[in-house]
Amino acid sequence: MTYYLQYKGKDMVVVEFMDMKSTKFGGLGKFMIRLMERMKDDEFHFVFQNLPESPEMRRIFIQLGAHIHVIDTEGKKAITKIPAVYRLFKEIKPDIIHFHFANGFFFYAPIAKMMGVKRLYKTQHCCLTKDDLSQVNHKREFSLKTKIASWNGKVYKLFDRIIMCGKYVENQFCKVYGPSDKYEMIYFGTEPINLLPVSERHQLREDLSIKDSDVVVATIAFADPVKGVDVLIHALPNIESDNYVVLLIGLDDGLELTQQYHQMAKEENVDQHIRWIGITNEVHKYLSVADVYCQPSRSEALTLAVCEAKSAHLPVVGSNVGGLPEISDLVFEVGNGKQLSDVLSRLIKDEKLRHELSDKSYNEYVQNFNIEKGVEAYCQLYKCILDK
Repeated sequence: MTYYLQYKGKDMVVVEFMDMKSTKFGGLGKFMIRLMERMKDDEFHFVFQNLPESPEMRRIFIQLGAHIHVIDTEGKKAITKIPAVYRLFKEIKPDIIHFHFANGFFFYAPIAKMMGVKRLYKTQHCCLTKDDLSQVNHKREFSLKTKIASWNGKVYKLFDRIIMCGKYVENQFCKVYGPSDKYEMIYFGTEPINLLPVSERHQLREDLSIKDSDVVVATIAFADPVKGVDVLIHALPNIESDNYVVLLIGLDDGLELTQQYHQMAKEENVDQHIRWIGITNEVHKYLSVADVYCQPSRSEALTLAVCEAKSAHLPVVGSNVGGLPEISDLVFEVGNGKQLSDVLSRLIKDEKLRHELSDKSYNEYVQNFNIEKGVEAYCQLYKCILDK
């Protein structure tokens, strides 16, 4: 299934093979819009597992001439959809194919190579992990299924560039697969958050039943154990203050795991401290009323949600896993709810520390995680094909 406007006379044809479901207008979608705006003379195709659920995102993509293709490649369907992917590549004859999420690239990169695609790129958005989400230190630790699908890692040799989303991911990749001059570290970065005016912040706090004395801790997640929402909920009873509210942003209430989190909060007697925001395209509103951002993930490369939080001047508390230490202001041992409660207690009680870390966090955003830097790096990456 394909949704697009006819858009002819372009210099290059670029396929962004997302291999993911798009449920909101998030940081990656906004990044791609900025990239298309910078590369107006090129034609972009996006392959999603579903029609992106955000009408605004679809509208802007199509307005910019993007072609949106829907091929559900989730799980085992990645194999059954090989003919559909082959037909797509044959029809649009891309100059560049850039693979992003999931493991469909195990099958589709060799096909693209055999079809003579000029440049193949892969962005490593995630850490290399085992089935239990612990970090991989050697490729022998991968499952047999992964070893077979990836030809024991040899599939990565097909790519002209492998883009690492952070320093930790780059170091881990070198450790597992060996160093290569094909690796390049690029922080994606995000647009700065549009903070609400003061009057609207007061109104939103009132709507959410947040008292003036409450310190607001925000986290953006989805219903997956990897995001560590349970770690945060279990930490709350040990916080040495009653003057706090937690905003859980992005959890789909229709999912069983989210309902388990609701039950967990009731059992821990902390439900009164939590506001369940759900999936939203208006993250900026909730970050506007936050004082602290928390990322309690069990595995994380370098989430764009943290970049957005830093752009909103929020101190960031992150687990000491993956790339989070390189972007967090304070860290705690992954999965350790007691350490997390200690760090949050300190920030909730110490207003001066919050302000100091707020300035530090925003300065780091400006220096490293502004979207302009990432877009420029991607433009250079793509345009180098014209010099070949």
